[in-house]
Amino acid sequence: MHLRLFLSSRRAPRFGLSSIRAWFVVLLTGAALLLAACGGGSGGGISFVGVGPGVTPPDTPAVQPPSGFSYAMTSAVYQLGQPIVPNRPSASGGTIERYTVEPALPAGLAIDRTTGIISGTPTVLVASAVYTVTAGNAGGTATARVVIEVRQTPAAPAGLSYRDLAPVYTVGQGIVPNAPNSGGGPITVYGVAPALPAGLLLDAATGVISGTPTTTAAAADYLITGTNAAGSATVTLRLTVQPALAAPASVSYDTPAALYVTTEPITPNAAQVTGGPASSFTIAPALPAGLSINSETGVITGTPGAIQSQATYTVTASNAAGSAQTQLKISVTARGSWSAAAPIPLARHYSAAVKLNDGKVLVVGGISAGGSYASQADLYDPTHDTWTTAAPMLAARADPSATVLADGRVLVVGGDSSINSNLASAELYDPAANTWTAAGSMSVERTRHSATLLPDGRVLVIGGYKKGGSTQFLQTAEFYDPLSGSWSLAATPMSVPRAQHGAQLVAGGNAVLLIGGVGVVGSITQLTSAELFPVSGSGSPTTVAGAVPAGNVYVSALLADGSVLALADTTTTALRFAPAGTTFTTSTIASSERRILPTMTVLADGRVLVAGGVGLGTAEIYNPDVDTWTAAASMSTTRARATAVLLNDGSVLAIAGDAGAGSELSSVERYTP
Repeated sequence: MHLRLFLSSRRAPRFGLSSIRAWFVVLLTGAALLLAACGGGSGGGISFVGVGPGVTPPDTPAVQPPSGFSYAMTSAVYQLGQPIVPNRPSASGGTIERYTVEPALPAGLAIDRTTGIISGTPTVLVASAVYTVTAGNAGGTATARVVIEVRQTPAAPAGLSYRDLAPVYTVGQGIVPNAPNSGGGPITVYGVAPALPAGLLLDAATGVISGTPTTTAAAADYLITGTNAAGSATVTLRLTVQPALAAPASVSYDTPAALYVTTEPITPNAAQVTGGPASSFTIAPALPAGLSINSETGVITGTPGAIQSQATYTVTASNAAGSAQTQLKISVTARGSWSAAAPIPLARHYSAAVKLNDGKVLVVGGISAGGSYASQADLYDPTHDTWTTAAPMLAARADPSATVLADGRVLVVGGDSSINSNLASAELYDPAANTWTAAGSMSVERTRHSATLLPDGRVLVIGGYKKGGSTQFLQTAEFYDPLSGSWSLAATPMSVPRAQHGAQLVAGGNAVLLIGGVGVVGSITQLTSAELFPVSGSGSPTTVAGAVPAGNVYVSALLADGSVLALADTTTTALRFAPAGTTFTTSTIASSERRILPTMTVLADGRVLVAGGVGLGTAEIYNPDVDTWTAAASMSTTRARATAVLLNDGSVLAIAGDAGAGSELSSVERYTP
């Protein structure tokens, strides 16, 4: 057992001579007329009134696409065999010409392709599912999300609300109809108490409040009750009728900072306005592709089509008297997809992999079937999806570090030579010559150390452990200088012996952040400390304030903003260390399972892919702009102790690993974000 798992498509008519002569005259006349029309054979073409040279035909007005498309019931629970209350859509923008829905609605229900109304009587039981309705015209489309469930028994209404919960209306001015939305069972009748101010009406069937107020009314609460056979739901509206038009006082959204997923329809994000009622809404800049705002209600709906980092949008709610603004933050992530790549020639786990300067991937060493330690090196060509076997290393080694140097060569350091022994030796791979040369030896054997390329081109190797009669955790660090080809011991030791730790260069290249891992504090233990180790090799390490989760093995990644993301195998809590900070912040990964020996890869767009782990084929994405994790598409197999490399096209290559003890993988998968 290896130490990294320590604590775990008729004939022709006949013509006489006279006929032929007559036709010849006609042809000559036609030709003369044609030449005259052509300007006597000059460079001009045939000219028709309004369409000749120099005359531009009038432009066809552009058709405005639908926008702000949504349904009165975004989440409905229907009863088997009972006619449903028609679910009616609303939208702004251009006139909608057609409606479609995917997937097909439950049996018995139908969508009117002209009006978009969903009606009918469900005939089968259906579990809660999302249906995407697309409204379109010649100018484009908009989408809306509807969740439908069909039960054996009726469901009471739930979540009754209105677009405007505290509207202020004006005497003599017709109001923008205030429509309800709800979930659960469909509402069959609406009621209000006390009676609405004079001139305002509540439609008992639809719940829509409309009309023109005729007298002023002080602010007061009105209880709206939506009822069906199974029960009721209520909502309180605070209505005011004022003598003169008031500008909107404020506008806000149900979700002021939203994270959406490409190809998945969003939950409508509704606007809430106080003060005078808004008659129009605008947004700047334009929403992400696939999303739209209803210019009358302000609701944001649709299905985002592309990934984007968090961006800020200003929404303006206006009427004749004035306007109010608010800001929304929207980011869009994606699940991505996996596809099979050519298998690697040698199945193994605990190998090391790097991307070379020409875009190819070098994979070295590892443990193959039967526990054999490999010296084999393989090269992957992403352009042709092919593997070739490179020159073998000078020594068989598993779990070494591999670092691409400034000149394009690869430094491979340490690792295990057998289950009970480690290597102090290092070697250099020259991609141009396909050769390996010795690169000297460290002062001590090391496995599960960290190797960091420094700004000056040297490599700093820190910590690790060595085996023999017993396991010895190392507190030392060593420098490799490619110019001299020599090793030197750092004068500064770590604060504690440390292996299997996270390590990233921070502080403008002046320190390496070391996080957790396993070490010795009296006895072998999972460390709960982190420190900043000076790359100068002198001075003292700086302990980072606060404890980190204890873990057997830490994986880490350097984010675009200079912060560090880290995750241990014993927890679902991830850590983030700000570049200018001195402590960690935390986030919770999307999965409910801890990941033991997964891969962690920073994507080209700045997000982070964490994939696999012992017994896991799932993957998830960290979205650093919003400090939030989302589920990613799953791999085709469980995969642990693998390696992963970001390719030049932005995809990620997940290489080999194992699916369990003694089941080394030769399969390779490619993740497309």
